[in-house]
Amino acid sequence: MMRWMKVTFGALGAAALLTTVACGSTTEPSGNIQGAKTGTDITVKDNTNTSVYQNFKLEKIDKLPNMRGIAWLSESSIVTDKENTSMKPVSVEGEERYPHNLYMYDLTKGTDTPLIESEVNLGAPQVSPDGQHLFYWQTEEATGWPFILNLKSGEVVAAGKEDGFVQEGAWLDNEHVVFSNMKGDLILAALDGTTKVLVETGNFNVRSIKVSGNMIYYITGEDGQLNTYDTKTGEAKQVLKSVEWVIPSNDGTRLAIVKRTADTKRALVLTDLEGNEKATLARGTQIFGTSWSGDDSKIAYTINSDKDNEKGLFVSNTESAEQFQISAEMDNVADSLAWSPQGNKILLSQSVMENEKYHFVTSIITISE
Repeated sequence: MMRWMKVTFGALGAAALLTTVACGSTTEPSGNIQGAKTGTDITVKDNTNTSVYQNFKLEKIDKLPNMRGIAWLSESSIVTDKENTSMKPVSVEGEERYPHNLYMYDLTKGTDTPLIESEVNLGAPQVSPDGQHLFYWQTEEATGWPFILNLKSGEVVAAGKEDGFVQEGAWLDNEHVVFSNMKGDLILAALDGTTKVLVETGNFNVRSIKVSGNMIYYITGEDGQLNTYDTKTGEAKQVLKSVEWVIPSNDGTRLAIVKRTADTKRALVLTDLEGNEKATLARGTQIFGTSWSGDDSKIAYTINSDKDNEKGLFVSNTESAEQFQISAEMDNVADSLAWSPQGNKILLSQSVMENEKYHFVTSIITISE
């Protein structure tokens, strides 16, 4: 029988502390603050959930405490955000806190190597498609200033002089990154730090910025307006409303969309590029962390729900819409989930409370088919 690892955490905790302590905020890329968990006891249970993947198997879940794993650099290394205890701490509400900096963690050796160190908080890193550069933010709560790091030379370049909302941005190609400023403009930054405005949206609430080929997807306003901008033609277009996240497939042919169907109801649907629905993968109170596997055959995501068999971490087949529950307890994540280059591991980070303090725990989930 397939077995699964269940991490038993308690009730939701306050995210306000994490907004300051972590790399700026515990958010989905669109800026939605999520809850923290308490406790770190690990139990192993038989998976009584009937798998629709007859050949799908959970191999193991490895836990990495006190770090926020965010992105893959290779099959054996990840980019993490954690406290830099070599820096001078600052006193916040009577408690000393170290700045959060960015590291490379070797999963094989279990070692950390600093990627960029600073006396201030750094976070929300995104690796360029060729793995040569890192886009990140110098953070101050939910806002910050964007930078680009050359991973080989260690050179750092400011991506313009305007601040923006942390977590918002995506690589357009190996030489350019797109993010939004506080005015709600879409900004294109080159590796040398030069910038230009692509779109003046007129709405400071710009979120869920994603790139697929020459197309940039982004959401604006309280009504969740999904928009596209074609970098070749310069055309901006409105697609759908009531959208909370948009995640394009890697081959650029489909969209995974989390849409609001009621005040407390969300649905994860697959659509074509025009927003026409093709399949519904999941429903729940909230759906977070959605991520396509490299070959677009699977999607990983987490669901908040009142029912154990309907919440937690799931993987769905994107062709058949069949679903497999990995863990009912992994229902709150700090960032978007990330598939390893070979597609057999999922990177997931959660905020937890232990000894009356919040910290991050990273999970490396290994699967097979």
